[in-house]
Amino acid sequence: MKNKKNRIRNYVILGSVLTVAVLAVILSYLITKKTPDPALPPDSETNVAAGTSQAAQEQQSESAEEQLPDNKAGKPDGIRVVGYPRITIQADTEEVTMNLKNPEGNPCYFTFEIVLTQEEETLFTSEPVKPGEAVTNVTLSRALERGEYPAMIRITTTSLTDGTAMNGATVETVLVVQ
Repeated sequence: MKNKKNRIRNYVILGSVLTVAVLAVILSYLITKKTPDPALPPDSETNVAAGTSQAAQEQQSESAEEQLPDNKAGKPDGIRVVGYPRITIQADTEEVTMNLKNPEGNPCYFTFEIVLTQEEETLFTSEPVKPGEAVTNVTLSRALERGEYPAMIRITTTSLTDGTAMNGATVETVLVVQ
């Protein structure tokens, strides 16, 4: 009788351990699974490998742009800015690909500046970008080694009509260099 109770107890312990192990595997998968990088162009190998279609990425981009309400005239009440939580780029090269976009309908040009946060080092400054267009081919001031670099994207804006300065933005990001 005692032997039977020990065997049942062992099965319960074994079942509990297996359940915890399966949950740990599922949780680690969800934490580490690759998600598409919103700063990469839709045809990028990383985004294709992650299984996100171009249509899905365009929908994500459009939903990011639609965060500000429109006024009654149908024009945006402010300047729309796309967030870039992570930007994945290639290591050991100055020529990299990313997607820095000025959303359609903005009343201004965007000038993007990528700055490493810790060093306050400017890696890139764009020419003015029209609404609805993007900078995709970027030449950095220097190549970066593999790793993750806290950075910020400073967005300077100028009016489409008279070139005067408008409100800008600073977007925090992480450059993931692979």
